[in-house]
Amino acid sequence: MKAFERIFLYSILLVLIFYVFFVDGNVESKVVIQEKIMAKSIEIVNNEGQSVVLLAASGEGDGVIFIYNRDGTPVALMGSSKDGGIMGVTNKDSTPVAIIRTTEYGNGDIVINNKDGAFVAGMGADENDNGSIGVFNKSGEIIGSLP
Repeated sequence: MKAFERIFLYSILLVLIFYVFFVDGNVESKVVIQEKIMAKSIEIVNNEGQSVVLLAASGEGDGVIFIYNRDGTPVALMGSSKDGGIMGVTNKDSTPVAIIRTTEYGNGDIVINNKDGAFVAGMGADENDNGSIGVFNKSGEIIGSLP
């Protein structure tokens, strides 16, 4: 091997060693972390392209998260409103069956509906911060309550 060929070969090896040990390790070890991501909405889809999660703003400008089943029916909701927060669960027919929310008085409220959407049970606090529990039949008539 001639001197020129050795110099060329050793130079290439030196550059490769420098790249592998110094440049490549530093480049791959640096992860870019975004401080902030801004978007009007973020939609997550399944393999078929159907929406399964939607993060967006409501018509009033409050934040909301919708979760859809594989049929495209919204079955869970979490969001905010002028009174506070709200979480809801629907059945496969989009009928609200359970709602946890903040009332206009700033208290908590839980609403349970039957599969047809009729109010059948509730628990919460009124404007005087007194708690109550109510149970109703499917016709809306009270069966029992505390107090």
